[in-house]
Amino acid sequence: MSDNYKKITRKVIAEKVGASVSVVSRALNNSGYVSADKKKRIIEVANELGYSPNPIAMALQQQKTYQLLFFCSDMTGAYFNQMHHGMVKAAESRGYHIQAISNLYKYDIVKRIFVDGILFPTESIAEEFIDSVGKNYHIPAVTASFEPTKTYRKPIPSVVIDNYKVINGLIDYLMSHGHRKIGFILPFNTGYATPRYNYWKERMNHELGDGYAKYLIDVNDEAETPKLFNRHERLGYNCDETGFVFYDLISLGRKAADIYMKSKSKATAYIVYNDDLAFGFMQEIIKKGVSIPRDLSIVGIDGIYTRKHFEPKLTTMSLYPDRHGALVVNLLIDILEGKKYKYIGHAPYGILEGETVRSI
Repeated sequence: MSDNYKKITRKVIAEKVGASVSVVSRALNNSGYVSADKKKRIIEVANELGYSPNPIAMALQQQKTYQLLFFCSDMTGAYFNQMHHGMVKAAESRGYHIQAISNLYKYDIVKRIFVDGILFPTESIAEEFIDSVGKNYHIPAVTASFEPTKTYRKPIPSVVIDNYKVINGLIDYLMSHGHRKIGFILPFNTGYATPRYNYWKERMNHELGDGYAKYLIDVNDEAETPKLFNRHERLGYNCDETGFVFYDLISLGRKAADIYMKSKSKATAYIVYNDDLAFGFMQEIIKKGVSIPRDLSIVGIDGIYTRKHFEPKLTTMSLYPDRHGALVVNLLIDILEGKKYKYIGHAPYGILEGETVRSI
């Protein structure tokens, strides 16, 4: 093997400069004392020889990879893509990188990945990790959360958006525009749909009494509707062109529109579970002759970037998923670097006004 292809190790550098391997290691790691002149010479020789440290060996030596794992069960939707984007930018600004895994809750895989910590997009995924692999596998972890009262078998720091405040904030907004008969569009009875529905039900029962129930559109009651978001089984709609399986909430929104047209609902406004569901609902009822917002006002939840591609532009309670993701990353890095941190942080949310609400 010629010198051009000789593997350059710290031992080779040590022989070249006439120093011990330990001195070379201290100089290259910038740890421990090495005289300024010797350190400069060692770095010059390392650069001349084209020394490149083995990243795995370096990580093992330093007990740090500067890699974080984003464990998300599904990234086909705009919301978690936007959250991931915010995580990546925040991590890079602090010298870290994000790896992403999207699978069916196969948590054992984390044991085979060399990272400093784990990021979860929701408390339900964090909870399942803690109840399975996390019981005996100790690695720093942080989760995005939407229920501030959530507790876990094993403590995990979180950055929270409060669904109670989100729903009541939307109701207050609609009422400030004169609406009283405010309905809710429920796609299924799992995940965040359930607490959002319950908070709407609680508030509207207070405002309207038992009459609130006639303003609910429950897509889940339709027999032909697939039961989506089963926590242990990936179900959805197959894309006819590619066979790609994904959670198609826009199609569920169209089904909600069919139910609405048959219901003869007298609601003047609807809160829709999320933006994708709202997009499908609006597309379909507009086709059927309903004018938005003249005949019906609509608000969504999420504030995803795809909102600008639909007309009329949706008014929504933005959860700023990219900012939420960035806060989760910064919390985890603060923990890893031994900095002070709040065990529960709070993410921003707020109304993004569009063209789908009118005053009455």
